Amino acid sequence: MYNSNGHTKLTTIRSAWIRSQLLRYLLLALALAAPLALLGWIPAVTAAFVCLAALLWWYQPWRLPLEEVATYLSQTFPELEDSTSLVLKPAEERNLLETLQVEKISPVLSTLCLPARFYKPVYRAAAVAGFMLFFTWGWYWLSTHMAYPLAGNSLATTQAAAKEKILPGISHVRISIQPPAYTHLPSRVQQSFNITAPDSTDIHWEIQTSQPVQHLSLLFNDSTRLEMKPGKDSITWTVSRTVKKSGFYQVQLNDQQSELYQLQLLPDQLPVIRIASPQPFTTIEFGQSTKVNVQAALSDDYGIRDARIALTIASGSGEAVRFHDQEISFDNSFSAQSPAYQVNKVLNLGAMGMKPGDELYFHIRVTDTRHQETRSDVYIITLPDTAQLFSMEGLVTGVTFKPEYFRSQRQIILDAEQLLREKDSLGPARFNSRSNELGTDQKLLRLRYGKFLGEESESNIGDPRAAAEEGHDDHDHGHDHHGDEHKNEDPKDFGNAEKVLNEFTDKHDNAEDATFFDPVIKQQLKATLTEMWKSELQLRLYKPQEALPFAYKALRLLKDLQQQSRAYVAKTGVKTTPLKPEKRLTGEQDKIHPMVKKETSTYKDELEAVRAALSILDAKRAGDSSAAPDVLQEALKLLTTRAAVTPAVYLPALEALRRIGQHQGTPRDILTAQRGLQKILSAPAQQPQPAVAPVETSLPQRYFKNLKTGAIP
Repeated sequence: MYNSNGHTKLTTIRSAWIRSQLLRYLLLALALAAPLALLGWIPAVTAAFVCLAALLWWYQPWRLPLEEVATYLSQTFPELEDSTSLVLKPAEERNLLETLQVEKISPVLSTLCLPARFYKPVYRAAAVAGFMLFFTWGWYWLSTHMAYPLAGNSLATTQAAAKEKILPGISHVRISIQPPAYTHLPSRVQQSFNITAPDSTDIHWEIQTSQPVQHLSLLFNDSTRLEMKPGKDSITWTVSRTVKKSGFYQVQLNDQQSELYQLQLLPDQLPVIRIASPQPFTTIEFGQSTKVNVQAALSDDYGIRDARIALTIASGSGEAVRFHDQEISFDNSFSAQSPAYQVNKVLNLGAMGMKPGDELYFHIRVTDTRHQETRSDVYIITLPDTAQLFSMEGLVTGVTFKPEYFRSQRQIILDAEQLLREKDSLGPARFNSRSNELGTDQKLLRLRYGKFLGEESESNIGDPRAAAEEGHDDHDHGHDHHGDEHKNEDPKDFGNAEKVLNEFTDKHDNAEDATFFDPVIKQQLKATLTEMWKSELQLRLYKPQEALPFAYKALRLLKDLQQQSRAYVAKTGVKTTPLKPEKRLTGEQDKIHPMVKKETSTYKDELEAVRAALSILDAKRAGDSSAAPDVLQEALKLLTTRAAVTPAVYLPALEALRRIGQHQGTPRDILTAQRGLQKILSAPAQQPQPAVAPVETSLPQRYFKNLKTGAIP
């Protein structure tokens, strides 16, 4: 038999924990459903039910055993002396000490109060739910009070914050909007006169009046009048129109005219092309794959109808150049006409008939569902002609840049190709030996070019004795050099750190600054040495086939250096006007008259009426009843022009200014009109200003003044 009081307390705590967990899961489901309520109550209820069911199925709080409750209480409350589990033990199975311990903790357990952290998960879930509810309410408020509709292809029917004012005789309005076929959007129906729709939308108005009327029409901002057709009872009036331009319109009922309603059309944007690969200028070196992967991201606001690659192959050179155009499709299918695609196409340059020396120009053409076309930038792929790198053109004429070094690089390439041809007849040992020898030749050539950048030998870094031991230039001095060297040594210099550092360190601050080449040539020389390093590495690894692309690129860079080293010298001399020695350094400038150009232009501020209207509206807000109708009329014309283009922005201000001109405006109308007029204003154009003379005379001016007057400062 259990201890009835203690067992009841544990059961109560277990029930409280289950209820708190259920409340927590309910709050989390509410937090998830709150933002979905903006899309409708069906998605919100469905999401809340699915979330709550998933949480209950995963955690199953009703399966909490009493043993875990007892363990939690023992760990949380020290006064229970880690003996809560004894309450769950039947009385006949307890010994004397356990019975005494249960009687001791029973009063403590009966008066136990759960701490605040027991409900901490519920508090957190309540905070999350509250935040999501506040966020949903804020989003809904913004969507109903903003001047623009919510962005997106769904074309939300949210209009301006101000409620529409309908003529008293109109009881109901039903506007059917049928978007054009290129948008793939469904038709929709609204009960408000303010319309936001895609370009070229078919709109059908159906207006019901409270009693039969004689005349009902729509007046548009371009002076177009659209007469509505009455029904049999003259209560239901209908009319249809395909709208292709933004603007505003009014409803005229007999002799009454309504306020202005906006007619905002969303233009169809051009497709967007983002090419990921290849680079705008790509050079395929010798030995590299002639297959180029073209990857691009295509996007459009409604859908993409087709996309193609336009290719132009240029062959030959000079006057014998030939062009061949072709067009290929991507591997993707555009039958679904989705708004976004990731396209891919592999261009096989060899299959296209391209040879070394040819160039490929291509661009991507994308057509959307409205047959609007967009073209990307032109990308260039070049196959360098390796045969021209071996030509001797330029080595006989013009200034050359160490032509024997170029011949050495060509010889390394020829030897590597010859080695590859003889690979089958040579044994592995012989093949590896000859490849290593070519790597040595490449190293020697690299060291020669390294001297142009101020580099030094790898075996000598400032120590003449090391160079003499390895047979370098210092060895030519003979033993007398070493004898003189030891003879001139001073015993006091033993341990002199400065002398040791001077002997074994390099005095150059920067190796690249030790030459007379400009930075462009230095950069290209560094790139050449890098390619030689890579070529030498592959040759040392007995891979001459992988070394050829780097060797060819090094040779091409050297060929470019050869062309850059040419200089043009004019064949005819330049005759200059002889100088008069008596005029030099006198500072006489009286006969030098600088050209002064004067131009008078009349500046007209096109927005002067807007500025004047803002001043008048400020005076009206302050209580000044005097008005200038001409100024307000000019501002009204400017607002009408702007509202015809973007009615969602300027139409409320236009309507407010009209009421102010009719002496029916309110302080809110004045504020709305001012905001609209301020959007028209822009920063004033920069006007010519007279030059401001410096406060103190500059040093060159004082020098010429003293030189002219002969004064000594």
